[in-house]
Amino acid sequence: MTSTQKSSVDIIYEAIRERICLGVYESGAVLYEGELGKEFEVSRTPIRQVLQRLAYEKLAVVKVGVGTTVQDQPLETQRQGLQIRSGIYRIIDDLGITATPQDIEASIAPLYYRVSRLSADAEREKFWSVLRDVHLLTAGLIADDVLKRTDDMLFYRTVPGLVHQSARFPDLATKLIRTEFEKLIGPIEKGDFQAYFCLRAETLLSFCALLDAAES
Repeated sequence: MTSTQKSSVDIIYEAIRERICLGVYESGAVLYEGELGKEFEVSRTPIRQVLQRLAYEKLAVVKVGVGTTVQDQPLETQRQGLQIRSGIYRIIDDLGITATPQDIEASIAPLYYRVSRLSADAEREKFWSVLRDVHLLTAGLIADDVLKRTDDMLFYRTVPGLVHQSARFPDLATKLIRTEFEKLIGPIEKGDFQAYFCLRAETLLSFCALLDAAES
């Protein structure tokens, strides 16, 4: 198996993780081994591995007498996640721990087009896909594996709340996403990735406004 090929566990894990991010599986929803095994046409063993991985990533929690359920992410926890990620980006900026992907220019144009097409009537999936792909773009610019992994874990813990809020407050979400990307496009085009992380540390915190809207 080549490094680009994914195992069945990876594929199932990513599918369930995406459902959590989209709110298909909401907080507290039970993830039944038998049902998932039938759906993905695998035995319970790989499903258990997936559920264990979700629990390790704190996207799910094992409850005695209930099973594995989608873990609740309180608003304050989500805010802390955004703050920690912002701190990671400041460290990357300060230390210059950046990478230069070969295909970054090719990936920017379609993403910019999708961001520009976002509107208040966009489906939840479109907000999710843009937030995910900006994250993947950012991950490709991080040279340190530990920082990249930490940022990735925190992204998937906080993004379900942002996606949920984007569906509730699409005008605000659209404005935040467009404003952030318009600021980030300049450093990307110039190849100044330290400046990218300096700006991203600031723009990421602006998404706290989506979380604050839940309490208004």
